[in-house]
Amino acid sequence: MSEHTHDFPDWPFNDAVSTAAFCTTHVAQRRLPVLRVSHDSNGDWQFLDDSTEEPGEPVLLCLGCVLESDATLAQISDLPRGWCALRETVGARWERWCSDEDEDEDEAGHEHVCDTAAGEQKALADIEKFGLHIISVMADGDAPPFAYSIGIERSLGQPELIVIGLKSAVAHYAINACYQQMQAGTVIAPGVGVTELLSGDFTCVIGAVDPVHFKEYMGWALWLYEGNNFRAHQIIFPSTAGVLPWEPEASTWFRNYQPLLADRPAPASTGTAAPHDS
Repeated sequence: MSEHTHDFPDWPFNDAVSTAAFCTTHVAQRRLPVLRVSHDSNGDWQFLDDSTEEPGEPVLLCLGCVLESDATLAQISDLPRGWCALRETVGARWERWCSDEDEDEDEAGHEHVCDTAAGEQKALADIEKFGLHIISVMADGDAPPFAYSIGIERSLGQPELIVIGLKSAVAHYAINACYQQMQAGTVIAPGVGVTELLSGDFTCVIGAVDPVHFKEYMGWALWLYEGNNFRAHQIIFPSTAGVLPWEPEASTWFRNYQPLLADRPAPASTGTAAPHDS
């Protein structure tokens, strides 16, 4: 970043104006608005657009430049460390949540070995309080990041959820939003299209996860259920162009970054999933 100054009469952030922040290229060049914010546990700020495509290399801007480009970001200036926020559009209400990413991420790759008593206790406490606990696994080389739930089979008697290829904050939001629809009685089944899981007018599709993938992707669930005694659904999201991974228009990168853990779902319905009969 080149040296420059800002003069804000009322600076809202606790961090200095000159604090470096990570932005996507689209945000830095002001081609797309900031719709997702992450205040990492190490103090780093991330200002992201709503693209589900390859984000490219992060661009460093000072907090002053970020706020100067969008004054509404002052609304999340009090976001604590370890928290994330997401909004549908500029000016919309921010959804906030604690990511707990540092506790739950598996830095060694896909398979997780449950050997941390504190982590197990927190998972069980979250399931008791919220009905689920979400595990995030960071990208490892060419392997994409992913996140999945544990506890839904126990609390609702419905399959766990997994999403592959989204940043942790967005994946958490999608799983929580899908879980809330489950609680409301929405049918979440293979082939069903589900809306309102991502910002923008996108419809995700549900796929049944083959248990052969449980060991590689869902180690905590194997711990909770003491084996393969659970079901799981994959939340399959489209690209920003609305293209699903199995469609001819999908790029090779997009297909590889969102591997399907099941055969291509047969369409059951489109749009918002239909509610259960009462």
